[in-house]
Amino acid sequence: MIPDNVNRDLIPNELLQTWAQAVRIRITTVLQAPGSTLGHLEAVLEAEAKNLLRPILAAATQRLADQQPFQCARCHAPLRAEARHRPRTLHAVFGALPLRRDYGWCPRCEVYGHPADAALGLHAAAAASPRVQEMAALISLRSPYAQAAQDARRLSGLALNSASLQRETLRQGQQAIQCRQDDLALARTPAGVAALSARSGTAALAPFTLIIEMDAWNIRERDDWGRTAARRRKGQEPERWHWVYTGTLFRLDQRGQTPGGRRVITQRGYVATRQSLDAFKEQLYAEALLRGLLNAEQVLIIADGAIWIWNLAADRFKDARQRVDLYHVKEHLHELARTVYGPGTPAAQQWLAPLLRFLEQRTDGVLDVLRELAALGPRLKSLTEDQQAAIHREIGYFTTHHKRMDYKQAKAKGEPVGSGAVESTARQYQTRFKATGQFWSLEGDEALLALATLYRNERWSRLFPHSDAATAKQLMEALLNERT
Repeated sequence: MIPDNVNRDLIPNELLQTWAQAVRIRITTVLQAPGSTLGHLEAVLEAEAKNLLRPILAAATQRLADQQPFQCARCHAPLRAEARHRPRTLHAVFGALPLRRDYGWCPRCEVYGHPADAALGLHAAAAASPRVQEMAALISLRSPYAQAAQDARRLSGLALNSASLQRETLRQGQQAIQCRQDDLALARTPAGVAALSARSGTAALAPFTLIIEMDAWNIRERDDWGRTAARRRKGQEPERWHWVYTGTLFRLDQRGQTPGGRRVITQRGYVATRQSLDAFKEQLYAEALLRGLLNAEQVLIIADGAIWIWNLAADRFKDARQRVDLYHVKEHLHELARTVYGPGTPAAQQWLAPLLRFLEQRTDGVLDVLRELAALGPRLKSLTEDQQAAIHREIGYFTTHHKRMDYKQAKAKGEPVGSGAVESTARQYQTRFKATGQFWSLEGDEALLALATLYRNERWSRLFPHSDAATAKQLMEALLNERT
């Protein structure tokens, strides 16, 4: 049972009476003003609600801080007191909050700290409350920092400028990277692999197919910014565009379609990194474990013809089936038809149409395509060197990938024949990272990529425990049980 004096301390009757009188006056003023709308009433009540809740939150925050034992947040050893009741002002969703907390030294860890800060979810170098931290991260995932700062001010009243918003978001991004590193560390040991697999929750499922799609796209960074001319005088062309390796993973039973026939995926995993291909390989493997890799009956990898993808698949997913995206395969045939017969000519269409049908409608239809390609050169006597080279190039392409072109069988099993899922994933990321005028640094884009990926993977509560609905429900139930 919560003592009555706790409620009186946090919400005194005088506070409620003063607040109610202020609200009545403000509402009366709005009602009497010409041109007032529901929006004006909402704005007034929102501001007045913050005026009421701010002192309540401040008192409760101080109470929570005072409850914390004076011990090290790392090793939990007692601290040696250095200062008592050090003041600090926090930026919370209801406005500025004053806070006082004790400060001490841990001889064992050799660090100074405020135990209350760690318990409250505060950063030593930032005044944002956990909810403000979360809001800063969320709006920065959607818009450039300057625009996000304006949106935050208009929608929530938070006075965050673009610089402070960027710092807070990057801080959260670094925390997201650490969460990712924790999973990668687990994926390097047998016990850790088992732990990640257990988190997938797929052990009791019926046999399923895990689908993995991979691709890459470019991001623009400020490499050697301001030193372009100097580098070029030395014969060094500065880089501007860099690969972001991207993957998406889902079970076949998580793929369906709307009544209108549009394909949808109900749940899936995401991986995106500007770091090296080796880093991407590790991250993709860890995410695959979290999506049920060890419990999958089959693993299917779908991608375009990039050699790095198939090398990665052979390294980490050696038993997986592989499939080349059908759209990319068709593009090869379309391009060859244009090269040999001319763009848009009837002859090009007449030659192309049966080959496209072979791919989709015949078992091992790619062998029929290869036979047609092999016969093309001898049948057309007046080919140029470029046309002959194009034919030989495509024969090599289809020969290399012919075992990855089982499209008729795939459709019979209800499996995807294209890598549209990862391509749409890349476009979703690009709406933030490739907006007009966007330049990045490796530190900035990797932090935001990690933050966006953590959010997409529905692991947001690892950064913000208060956002976990299940935990909040348990706390409320425990509170109600205690009061009754």
